Amino acid sequence: MIRTFGRMLRRYALAVAGGVLALTVAILAMFVGIVAYYADKYQENVRYSAQQVAEALEPDGASYRLNSDHTPQEWLYGYEWAMLLDEEGKVVWQYDLPAQLNHTYTVTQVASFTRWYLEDYPVFCWITDNGLLVLGRTPGTMFRYSFYSYTELFRGIYQGIVPTLLAIVALIVAGCMVFSWRGAKALTGVARGLDTLAAGGTVHLPTIGFTAQVAHKLNQTSALLQRQNAIIAKRDAARTDWIAGVSHDIRTPLALIFGYAEQLEHDPALPPDRQAKAAAIRSQGQTIRHLIEDLNLTSKLQYNAQPLRREPVHVGEQLRRIVTDFCNSGAGESCALDFDLDPQAENLVLDADAALLGRAFSNLLGNSARHSPGCTVTVRAWREGDALCVAVADDGIGYPPGVLAVLAGTPLPGPAPHVLGLHIVTQIISAHGGQVTFGQNSPHGARTVLLLPLAEAQDKKTQ
Repeated sequence: MIRTFGRMLRRYALAVAGGVLALTVAILAMFVGIVAYYADKYQENVRYSAQQVAEALEPDGASYRLNSDHTPQEWLYGYEWAMLLDEEGKVVWQYDLPAQLNHTYTVTQVASFTRWYLEDYPVFCWITDNGLLVLGRTPGTMFRYSFYSYTELFRGIYQGIVPTLLAIVALIVAGCMVFSWRGAKALTGVARGLDTLAAGGTVHLPTIGFTAQVAHKLNQTSALLQRQNAIIAKRDAARTDWIAGVSHDIRTPLALIFGYAEQLEHDPALPPDRQAKAAAIRSQGQTIRHLIEDLNLTSKLQYNAQPLRREPVHVGEQLRRIVTDFCNSGAGESCALDFDLDPQAENLVLDADAALLGRAFSNLLGNSARHSPGCTVTVRAWREGDALCVAVADDGIGYPPGVLAVLAGTPLPGPAPHVLGLHIVTQIISAHGGQVTFGQNSPHGARTVLLLPLAEAQDKKTQ
């Protein structure tokens, strides 16, 4: 995450520097464009320059006239008036010259209007062999001033403009980098705080700088999570203690129930219907005992309080023992069982807790016997790569859709069905690094596939 912040800030700095450069270029381009636009507009307003008009002026007896290449209106398009002064300042030729300007001009007046204006008229002058040509423009349409400067000044500006621009760009980039460095330094603490928070630790960041608000929120989040974790831990501890207490306290009453029920079940003095009721009491007592054991086991597995006593487990021997125990139990009497062990899986070895694996298979087989009495249960085992696959299927009623939804983690609108035994199967297989898939058998019934890594595959991972 810290590297991500660093890359983000570097990109930000480069983007800001590039944006400043682009803005500078855009401003220069806009300035040049404005100058070019108005220069073109000026050229459109005036068709011929003062030099061209002066060259078109030719003697006509005692006066002068514009040659016949164009009409006077075309030659003087864009000008208000025109006049030609001789060496003595007299007007020897004029075109639309205002009456107040039609007089003899002194040298001082000529020197003045050639640099500035002639009575608010911006003028352009051109020296010809015949005299001084003066062309007047409309007042207010343009301005002109003469100025002077030193050559060394322009040379210095020309030589210093490029280094100045480079220095400005360097300062901008340096400022961006300094800001990025300070931002990265501040965000590094935030990134470490997020990593600590994700790992479940406690965060207390300094609330200074531009990340003060983010740091404050992280501190609040950390404190809230700590309080929630304490509440959850307290609740889980209370639940675990309650389950353990109930399990302990219920043993004596259950033992009495089993003892008295078994005596009544085999008492010849009782009629058969009373003996059957005693047998039912004993069977339901066993169900209660299994439920309490399931509660204890799932609680321990959930909080990793159940140690895995791993040892080499031979697949063929373990599965035969599980199937035999089921057939000899009371639950197995109501079902037929078909066991199919692939020869390649006979001598496979698992690194597992044999008792827990036996409990997982016992829950699956017992689930089929309880919910589909009289069905045929099939247990098939084979090797698949570096894993052992065991499929437990029956031809009974199958898993209800709600059970499959709960096992898949899908929330249901109503009360969830009872899946504690199947949930323990998932916990046990997951604790061994395996996977469980619950589904329907074809054409009908339930089917569960267990995938358990072999001992040789686990040895390869540790190496």
